[in-house]
Amino acid sequence: MSIQRFEPNGKRLSHVLVHNGIAYVTGQVPADRSQDAAGQTAQVLARIDELLAKAGTDKSRILFAQVWLKHVVADFAAMNKAWEDWIPETALPARATVEANLAAENILVEIAVQAAV
Repeated sequence: MSIQRFEPNGKRLSHVLVHNGIAYVTGQVPADRSQDAAGQTAQVLARIDELLAKAGTDKSRILFAQVWLKHVVADFAAMNKAWEDWIPETALPARATVEANLAAENILVEIAVQAAV
């Protein structure tokens, strides 16, 4: 079975790849890190929309999402509100949300998803 890779990032990773009918979107972080958790989440979700489209799928087909928050107690409600505004009620994936020491101090959220193609 072939693997389709989209948006390779140098020698480290592809931002999305498709294998065996599943699109794997690598962890996405916000471009504008000056925003609060809600704004950063909205940015990340918009980027996920773009990457899923490149892979021939969309958010209605997400199977599983992983969310990492720098400050889960402080930012969970804001992230969750942005998520609820974005995800269709008829397409609720499984999801895990945890607190993590992210790659930079000003990154408040990172999200990765897997979706059926």
